[in-house]
Amino acid sequence: MTSYKTCHGCGITMQSEHSDQIGYVKNLEQNYCYRCFRLTNYNELIDYDVAEIDFLKQITTTYDKKNTYCYLLDIYDLYGSRNLELEKLIANNNVIIIINKIDLVIKLTNPKKVINYVKSIFVDSPLYHKITKILLVSAIKNYQLDELYHLISNQQGPVYFVGTSNTGKSTLLNSLIKLTNQQQKITVANSFATTLATIEVNLGTKNKIYDTPGVKNEHNIIHYLAKKNQKELIVNQLIRPVTFQLNSEQTIFYQGLASFTYLTGPKSNFHFYKNNKIELHRTKLNNKNNYFFEHAQQANLNLADYQNWKATRFKIKSSNLYSLFISGLGWITFDGFAGQEIMIETNENVAVWLSNDFI
Repeated sequence: MTSYKTCHGCGITMQSEHSDQIGYVKNLEQNYCYRCFRLTNYNELIDYDVAEIDFLKQITTTYDKKNTYCYLLDIYDLYGSRNLELEKLIANNNVIIIINKIDLVIKLTNPKKVINYVKSIFVDSPLYHKITKILLVSAIKNYQLDELYHLISNQQGPVYFVGTSNTGKSTLLNSLIKLTNQQQKITVANSFATTLATIEVNLGTKNKIYDTPGVKNEHNIIHYLAKKNQKELIVNQLIRPVTFQLNSEQTIFYQGLASFTYLTGPKSNFHFYKNNKIELHRTKLNNKNNYFFEHAQQANLNLADYQNWKATRFKIKSSNLYSLFISGLGWITFDGFAGQEIMIETNENVAVWLSNDFI
């Protein structure tokens, strides 16, 4: 039967009739559905056909100008973890920008540089003038969690944690719960979009704190991987950049996920900031297609299919330091010169940005 009781982990309404459907629990007196129980205790994702939750409509129905929104971004995917429609919806509220997973790059840069960079990418956002704080945190290392707790507990109204899926919202809130010695635990694991409905989180504050579903990030390459590879792309270790000195007409493959080609320009250094699990392979441009068909598609990390493989080209107009971001794969930093041409090939839905130097 179906009850009105919701799972303490994911917030879904629980039911005891259909074991192959979301919200299943053997006994409705339990506090966690079967899916959350397996995730919490065995790090096992139970594969259900889950309809995508229309999070933006949900935000509209719960909207109040008194709300404060903690907007989470992933340091590994700053551009890809943004959602412009969400930014429009919360543009009249106080917003705290939280850059999570800062432990991945903390030894590569300084916090002030990251904060200034984040400010620069939000200049054209409708919520820019409502940003009250940009805070760098690490849910894994407990970095700046005390300051975050102080910030949210001093807000006058409810606080909603919002953002795209897989930015680490639930992990961050779990760390705050542990920090404040509360008993509730939100389900989180190395899987995707684990928090299925808005749930109230007990942090011992006077105001109410809510965790929300992640907005589906269709720009991130994770959504186009073969399912067996998805967990491998979760970054949880300090990023160690790999440097290649490339001549023109050379290609670097990210196994079977993407390729970077230096088309024209002088010999240059390119610094690849990527998941340490991803192996890079260099080849010549005239061998690129052969390598792709003979090796890349059979690599340990590959896409679910290659029907939507697409090339994106950039031509550098002026000398400067640049970073090229590939959503879900990190970024490439290099000294750019006028006339240089570079190319990224990957799934056509994966977002690619060229920006001023990040790190």
